[in-house]
Amino acid sequence: MSLNKNKEGTFFQQLCACDCNINPCTNRPYTKRQKILIAAVVILIIIVILAAVLIPVFILTRKKTTDSPVSTTVFTTTNSPVSTTVFTTTNSPISTTVFTTDKLPSNGTSIDYRIMPYVGNGHIATVVFSDFIYMNGLYNGENGTSHRARIPSTHNWQFNTKRVSASYSLDVETGTFTERFEDDIVRIERRIFASQEYTELLLTHVTITRLTSEKQTIVVPVEVTETLTSADFKFDVVSRDDKHVFLSGKTLEVENSQYQQDVLPLFIYYTPLPFNGLQLDAEESARTYLFVTSFDTDQARAKRSFDYASTERQPDQLWSAHADLWKKVWSNGRIEVRDDVELQRQINSAYYYLLSSLPPLSTKSEPKQFYGLSPGTLSRGGLLGEDYGGHSFWDTETWMYPSVLLFYPTLAKEILSYRIGLREAAADNAPLFGYEGWRFPWESARTGVDVTPDCCPEVRLYQMHITGDIAFAARQYVAATGDQNWLKSERGGDLIYETARFWASRVTYNPNRDQYDILTVLPPDEDAQPFKDNSVFTNAVASFSIQLADLVSCITDKPVPQKWLNISNNLHFPFDNIAQIHLEYEGFNPKNSTIKQADVVLLGFPLMWPMTKEVRKNDLLTYEAITRDDGPAMTWSMHAIGFLELEDFESAEKLFRQSYETYVRQPFNVWTEARAGVVGAVNFITGAGGFLQAVLYGYGGIRLTMKELEIMPPARLPNQSTGLIFHGLKYYGAILDLTIENSMYHLNVRELNVDSSRPLIYQNEQKRDTLKVGDYLSFPINTRLIIQPEAPLCP
Repeated sequence: MSLNKNKEGTFFQQLCACDCNINPCTNRPYTKRQKILIAAVVILIIIVILAAVLIPVFILTRKKTTDSPVSTTVFTTTNSPVSTTVFTTTNSPISTTVFTTDKLPSNGTSIDYRIMPYVGNGHIATVVFSDFIYMNGLYNGENGTSHRARIPSTHNWQFNTKRVSASYSLDVETGTFTERFEDDIVRIERRIFASQEYTELLLTHVTITRLTSEKQTIVVPVEVTETLTSADFKFDVVSRDDKHVFLSGKTLEVENSQYQQDVLPLFIYYTPLPFNGLQLDAEESARTYLFVTSFDTDQARAKRSFDYASTERQPDQLWSAHADLWKKVWSNGRIEVRDDVELQRQINSAYYYLLSSLPPLSTKSEPKQFYGLSPGTLSRGGLLGEDYGGHSFWDTETWMYPSVLLFYPTLAKEILSYRIGLREAAADNAPLFGYEGWRFPWESARTGVDVTPDCCPEVRLYQMHITGDIAFAARQYVAATGDQNWLKSERGGDLIYETARFWASRVTYNPNRDQYDILTVLPPDEDAQPFKDNSVFTNAVASFSIQLADLVSCITDKPVPQKWLNISNNLHFPFDNIAQIHLEYEGFNPKNSTIKQADVVLLGFPLMWPMTKEVRKNDLLTYEAITRDDGPAMTWSMHAIGFLELEDFESAEKLFRQSYETYVRQPFNVWTEARAGVVGAVNFITGAGGFLQAVLYGYGGIRLTMKELEIMPPARLPNQSTGLIFHGLKYYGAILDLTIENSMYHLNVRELNVDSSRPLIYQNEQKRDTLKVGDYLSFPINTRLIIQPEAPLCP
């Protein structure tokens, strides 16, 4: 009987059904030798099949050849303690802090890294599984070609195994990305995180768990896209053994030779992958591997952190310390939404992406100079023309900073310290154009020179409102903290005075109307190119800048000349008296114009420029109607805040939803700059910052002035929620919890400034009293509560 592959049944069934004494080719009995050969072949086939089924020992495949086999750090798994969550638990099966999918975003052929999440700690950051890691302040390229220097990733390797089930999760409460998958034999869990404890460290834990009772060696293959080269570095392998690889590198170009005398060093220590895969021995039920990479511009610091993680701590201890520090961040300040899980997820993820690019609130690492927030986070910016090259713009102070300030004022100060640290270039920049004081660049990176690419000279030359935006951020910081030490000893007073001096020198007197003009500028609406005269937004931030210098002069000992005050009080603001609207700039006609983004509406918020409700409404309606549909998300956030002020709650909610629903990409809630498709910058924390402002200042009804903190929540909660709680608001050293319900709001006083000489007073329509720790005050919605220092900053 011949074996026919087309017949039904398996090969073995056919084999067993035949007469094994007859040769099917000759139809004669087999000889003794033939019978022995057949028996040997059958036994060999059975052995091979059993080996394939029962002994899954795999061969490690690599895309690049490696050196000799190396060992790695291996730990016995333990049941690590799981600390309690900071966030309020809900009855919903959907987590408000964990974003999980069984399939990673794809561009059709591979992972779509544009909408993958990132892990970061303000010193280093990387998009999960991507080819590069980035470091705070590490740039390569001269002037307009400056961009974040691309550090080859040591954590982008993949497992090369069959997967019966898989899941991928971003936990924003602990700043951890977790990959889990299993087959019939083994479960694998990989955690990736950028340590909050020691910011030099990027860590990966891999735990392999046996799922069968059979005692056999299991080897999990790993596929590595390994390269130690980068277009931005020259690397040398200094040493390599079975426990570590030590790389020393330098960037290739300085940003500007006047302010950066040499290229930047980089030192990397990392754990090599085992050549033969990740192994679970026959007697083991589980095993944990730890892969450590330490990055720094200081070799001793990089090595110290690497040694600590590699030899002094267990993997679970490293992760627990990191997770606990993240939970302290959330305990320090967060927004809670009642009964709207999706909105809570949006808020939590937006804050996560923003905070992951800022320095930790608490860390064992040495303090480092902070080099600014970029629209695409610290995890992006390695290519010119993508994600703004990692540069800092007005986005930092105008869109991201306000959502940080009231919860994390120390981080707000870090943002301002970036600008102060680059004051030399700002001081040199103003005289280049014939002016005085400090003029900050439109795009800034390492040195403070303008690194705007050569494609866009008009923004480099004319978009100078950024100097006023920075001064306004300083105004908000002083208003929220009353930080006299920052003004006197940390050059905050210099920042305020020198930006005011710039604006005083930038104006032109117009005798025809006895006012001052600021000519030849590009407003926030970048469609108004190449330049215009008397941008109302630019003139407003210039006026505030000069006023601020005067308001703090009693502390800074820098008196403001009367001429500057005359300028501040007499700047020209284009206005249509018939339509009762502010004009974006002189000669602007809203009937035949479109604009890119929020501009005039920013007068109402965040600037709170004095105007009537009628003008505020007219500005909102006029400019909403002519804003391009493809504009950025922040525009709609600002319109939502405006309509909440006017108690047009339907318009406010529509625009609030519009500010995030079409800009956030699933499954990890990654923000994009553009609404339609994934174009423009991604992980666009500029948009996230605008959205968070709509929650905090819009639905929270919070306003901050140089005299007071005002709270007046509108008579509408966002979306389907039944309450908002702002945990950990900071004002003049006080820590406050604000709870907003449908008809009432409540203020809980958790802590007060230890300086009893500066008590805080609260006041509403019925009462004025001193705030005390433990106070729980309740007020009807839509009524105003004022909190202010008993004595003003300056008499």
